[in-house]
Amino acid sequence: MKIIIIYSGPILTSETTEKELKIVQDYQMPLGVLYLGQILKDNGHNVILFDHNITGMSINSVVNWIKKVNPDILGFSVLSSSLFTSNAIAKKAKERNPNLIIVYGSYIPTFCAHEVLKHCNYVDFCVRNEGELTIIELLNTLERNQSVSEVLGITYRCNGEIIENPDRPLIQDLDTIPFPNRKLFRHSYQFSGKVTTIISSRGCPYRCRFCNCWKFAKGKWRLRSVENVVEEMLYLQNEGFQEILFTDDCFNANQNRILKLCKLMKQEKIELDWHAVGRIDKCDTPFLRTMVKSGCKTLVYGIESANQRILDYYAKKITPAMAIDAIKNSKKAGIEFIFGGFIIGAPTETLEEVLNTIRFGLKLQEYGLSLLQFQLLYLSPGTDLYQEFLEKGLIDQEKYWGREIPAVDIFPNSLNKNYLEILAKKTFKQFITTKSFLISEYLKSAKSLYRLRAMRHIFQPKRIYLPFDEEKT
Repeated sequence: MKIIIIYSGPILTSETTEKELKIVQDYQMPLGVLYLGQILKDNGHNVILFDHNITGMSINSVVNWIKKVNPDILGFSVLSSSLFTSNAIAKKAKERNPNLIIVYGSYIPTFCAHEVLKHCNYVDFCVRNEGELTIIELLNTLERNQSVSEVLGITYRCNGEIIENPDRPLIQDLDTIPFPNRKLFRHSYQFSGKVTTIISSRGCPYRCRFCNCWKFAKGKWRLRSVENVVEEMLYLQNEGFQEILFTDDCFNANQNRILKLCKLMKQEKIELDWHAVGRIDKCDTPFLRTMVKSGCKTLVYGIESANQRILDYYAKKITPAMAIDAIKNSKKAGIEFIFGGFIIGAPTETLEEVLNTIRFGLKLQEYGLSLLQFQLLYLSPGTDLYQEFLEKGLIDQEKYWGREIPAVDIFPNSLNKNYLEILAKKTFKQFITTKSFLISEYLKSAKSLYRLRAMRHIFQPKRIYLPFDEEKT
């Protein structure tokens, strides 16, 4: 079968409001879509992957291209941020070809499958949770014109009724999943050099109440063997990649495993620069130095708040003191870029608590924090907080299904959303314009070829990628 899988960009913010799609990044290859493309190709299907997120293309241009390719199956990786865009493309594509089978996968179809099929009559199937095995069985069943009633992990319609088949068991041995060929994407992903994504685990051992990744993985944290990860890194190095982004939800949760991975990377002469997301309670200096010696350039920490009451509300299982130690240790170990993420606008959070977090974020600059980001607390389908607000009657599921909702918009007597957004922007500007920060970053960049290459890429005009390639389509 001929299949197009689209990773949609956030061009639509509502059913009717379209905004210009600004290409803010062209370095994060959508790994989930890539895995699906590889396993479909291995099973004899003709697959085209399209990362709409970095193209800048309008909805109509994408739909015109789909009509030109004329696939049998049109698949979408659907997140809250891309829900309206995916819906718009899918609806128009179905209008032009009523025989086109449209499949939704990823987070929204997992947590909101019933709502998708109820409100989007152009969507035929929702694939829940992991999609590799489900999509193969679904397509094989459709090719044979058989009933899909036995296909695990899908939601669909039958005689006007929405049917939810039982869940599919998770893939237990991640080493059995084939390495995806990054050439399935025709886009070029760059940062300091040619970059791609990689994942060494699925799921997360923690259960932060604002996060849905652990629930998507059914509360399981599964690990690839370090030998399997390094084998893929060697493959990527031979393919000309210069750096990789680990997209694990919590890369450093098991320190002994990461130490083993770093040791094997050195033994196999892996020369890739790499970046990861980590917890602040897993960051002693010797551990971080080992990571740096194996190529680690960036660590992104979820610091979230300077208030223990709020951290406990999120079930983060960390303290503000841990954040200070993590930033100090990261600087001491030689991490090039140390990023910190913060969340403001929790239910019952006071203005003084918000200001305390902002002051704390600015203070961390003195200890070595390279950059910070403040964002509002959003309630996402599949999270504990979303479910709590739903049960309290504060979320209208019929109206807001599939969307991320600012908590301050629906929780009684919350702080003002616009005020918090302005505060976040001003704090970011203050952080990056302090004299000490500018001098420090200039001196670091002057000594680092890596930093110079990265900054050059960040500020150069972004290339527009089009899918109109006769040979590839």
